[in-house]
Amino acid sequence: MTSDVMDAGDGTYVIQAAASPIRGGAAGATQVAFKDANKFCLGKGGHAIVVAANSQPVYQSSFGGAFNAQGGSFGGGTFAAGNAAMRFRCGS
Repeated sequence: MTSDVMDAGDGTYVIQAAASPIRGGAAGATQVAFKDANKFCLGKGGHAIVVAANSQPVYQSSFGGAFNAQGGSFGGGTFAAGNAAMRFRCGS
């Protein structure tokens, strides 16, 4: 999932993306941002040139359990989703 492309001035643009753990976390968010930046630039007759990029993991944790007269179980985990921000310009 990405934000709309924002005009940052000086011929550069900014896009932000988020990706769940199954979509690759921070690396997946960077990939999605670059893909959508390229799509934006294709509409202008060019391709995306990354000026700056920043990504970070966002940790999500969960746990749960069930117990009854025969016993029970408990489980959980921590998973890393990710966010990315990218500044780019369109080149020919």
